[in-house]
Amino acid sequence: MDEIERLELQIEDLREAIERSRRLALAGRAATVAGPTLLVAILVGLLDFTPTRTIFALALAIGGMVLSGSSRATTEELRRALSGAEAERNAAIDALPLIDLGEGTSRRDASF
Repeated sequence: MDEIERLELQIEDLREAIERSRRLALAGRAATVAGPTLLVAILVGLLDFTPTRTIFALALAIGGMVLSGSSRATTEELRRALSGAEAERNAAIDALPLIDLGEGTSRRDASF
C-alpha cells in the first residue's frame, strides 16, 4: 500500500504543477497580446510615445512568447510524467492479491 500512496501523492503533485503551468502559459499569452496592443496604441497616437513605453511593450511581447512557449513545453513534460505515474499506480493496484468471494455471493448476502 505504501507504493500506491506514494504514487497517489505524486499524481496529485503533478496535477497541481500542470495547473500552475497552464496559468503561466495563459499569463504568457496575455502578455504576448498586451505588448503588440500597446505598440499599436503608441503608433496610432492613443498613447504618447516614450522610449520607456516602447521598451515595455517590446519586453511584454517577447517575454510573453518565451513564457508561453516554456510553459507549454513544461506542461507537456508534466503530462507525460502524470501518465507514467498513473500507469505505475494502475499496475501496482492490479498486482494486489484479490480475495475470492465465491460465485453467486452478492454484497448484501455476504456477512462481514
